[in-house]
Order: sequence, then C-alpha cells, then structure tokens
Amino acid sequence: MSYRSMFTVNAVILAIFGVVFMIMPEFVLAQFKSEVYVATLFVARFMGGALLLGGLLLWFLLDIPAKKQKIVAFLLLAYSAGGFVMSLLGMTSIGVLRANGWVLLVIFGLFSLVYAYLLFLQPKPSEAKPRAPRKVKETSSTNSGQSI
Repeated sequence: MSYRSMFTVNAVILAIFGVVFMIMPEFVLAQFKSEVYVATLFVARFMGGALLLGGLLLWFLLDIPAKKQKIVAFLLLAYSAGGFVMSLLGMTSIGVLRANGWVLLVIFGLFSLVYAYLLFLQPKPSEAKPRAPRKVKETSSTNSGQSI
C-alpha cells in the first residue's frame, strides 16, 4: 500500500463523515445515543466542516513528493492515534458515546495501524533485495593471442 492510496481512502472517508455531520447532525448523534442539544448540533456542524476540510486537503495533497507525503503520514498517524484515545475516553470515562462507539474505535484504530505500518514497517525501496552485480564479458583488445 502506498501513501497515495491511503491518503485517497482517508480523504474520502473524512469528506463523507464531514458532509453527513454538516447536513444531518441529529442523525449522527442519535447513532451514538448522545444528547442532542442546540449547542451540540452547532458544534457537530462545525466538526463536520473541519472533517470536510481535512478530506479536501488530503485530496489535494495526493501528488506531493514522497518526502513530504511521509511528513503528512506522521501527522495523520498522530491524528488517528489521538482520535482513538478520544473515542475510548468518550465511550468509557465521559460516557458521551453510549452506543456504536466501537465504529470510531475501529476506524481510528485501522488508520493508526496502517499509517504506523507505512511509516515504520514497510520495506523501503532501497532495502529491497540487493541484486548481484552483472557479470560483464571481458573482451581483449589484443588479437586473440596471435603473435605478430
């Protein structure tokens, strides 16, 4: 898997969640059995805008050089790990996510694992199996051992 394909998947998922949060925040909050207040709806719409912005930003970063893709991948790893921790807190100690919080844990956990793999475990192109040097046929510039 490459950074480009992972950015594409991440961008699409962020954009979809962002649009859904902006258009139907009551529906999304009801899926998590969270309280629905006017302030909660307002914040959910802002969060949807931020998610949509993140998705669009990732979409436009698809064609950056590989060195810069690695930097973005580090940022996305930190974002995914932080989202995993916050979802876990939201489910356990705070109690905001009363149902279906496992969906967020799975999404953030998978993204964290894949970005960690891409950054730390994926073999680098230079670490690929080294090729043996080609044997070059030696040709002599002499007259094949003939004496003059």
